[in-house]
Amino acid sequence: MVLDGHILTANTAFLDVAQLSSQAQARGQPLENWLGRSGVDIGVLMANLREHRSVRNFSTVVRGAYGSLEEVEVAAVAVLGGKLPCLGFIIRSSALRGAAKLGPASLVRSVEQLTELVGRVSLKDLVRESSDLIEKLCIEAALKLTGDNRASAAEMLGLSRQSLYVKLRRYGLGDLAPEHGE
Repeated sequence: MVLDGHILTANTAFLDVAQLSSQAQARGQPLENWLGRSGVDIGVLMANLREHRSVRNFSTVVRGAYGSLEEVEVAAVAVLGGKLPCLGFIIRSSALRGAAKLGPASLVRSVEQLTELVGRVSLKDLVRESSDLIEKLCIEAALKLTGDNRASAAEMLGLSRQSLYVKLRRYGLGDLAPEHGE
């Protein structure tokens, strides 16, 4: 792919996940036609690639030409030597990688830990605490992926900027301390 984000060549694995029948359908087209959620991911990915010259383990999705969505992990490198500076991408399904990280044993342990709290903590409190923790972790991940760009993080999370700022204060994230009474 050239530095402006247009595809020079694509292998059959990419063509399959993007639901394209030939390389000609991808060649010359912007990668963002298929890669990323809501126009934010590709911008974050390209900014990190320009700054660091390589990116690893970037989670996003590939949108197929006929509407499929596949969770993927991207590794990329800027190849600046030679006649045509370009970017190289490796895009692989994260379904298998995720299954390896969270295998049946760890899932069973998590379920056991939660079920041990039944009877000691009300279901309402258990769900609220779990939900708050997941929300905080997602906000932290979005901020990390966007290099602390709050507007992009809010868009990535499907929130308004104002809602994100309220949540940042609630969880004491960034330079926004919780306000009294929250």
